[in-house]
Amino acid sequence: MTPTPTWESDGVQLYLGDCLSIMPELAAGSVDAVVTDPPYALPAHYYVRKRGEEQPQRSLGDLSIVEHWFHWVVSYFPSGPAYIFCDGQSYAVFFRSCYDKWRRIRPIVWDKVVSFNGYTWRHQFELIAWCDSGEKLPTGDGDILRFRAVPVDERLHPAEKPIPLLLRLIEKTTGTILDPFMGSGTTGVACVQTGRKFIGIEIDPGYFEIAKKRISETQLQTRMPF
Repeated sequence: MTPTPTWESDGVQLYLGDCLSIMPELAAGSVDAVVTDPPYALPAHYYVRKRGEEQPQRSLGDLSIVEHWFHWVVSYFPSGPAYIFCDGQSYAVFFRSCYDKWRRIRPIVWDKVVSFNGYTWRHQFELIAWCDSGEKLPTGDGDILRFRAVPVDERLHPAEKPIPLLLRLIEKTTGTILDPFMGSGTTGVACVQTGRKFIGIEIDPGYFEIAKKRISETQLQTRMPF
């Protein structure tokens, strides 16, 4: 049985909760592409669900959360594509998780233009996986995408991506886009701006409300006459 969205409006469905619980309840074939930024860099103690604790916690120490949601995605969405942000360390794990079914895999490099401090890399990997063996990977304009990162003091989320970058990715997809780690909703904003349907999942109530506000405001802007 398909779960009831926490918030729904004009082709957008937002779910507040754990993507590992919500995704298996979505109807098979309801998503055409995945665009997401998994929390690969969070401390291990934040992510392991411990018995007896009220708040769910998981661990990326063994990256089990990544492997779980990758397994679900490839099981339910046989045609792809999937765009997954990662870094040099997590890329190998992401690649391994995809390869059993998504044999068409390649990296794209996001050039952030600037690095805000000495501990932040200017470049970031993104992995593209395409399930359908009859199609080519939808890159088209090269393997390096150059879009300035969102300034730290303007971010609504620590890992917020610039809207133009997401627009570039989403314009190469069709149908309904899923983001299991929605954060502040940038993927959803880009979907609304390009006329795509969007399903977003976010476990943090605060970021969920930010995403809902941004997406609803974008919907109002797209309805306004010029």
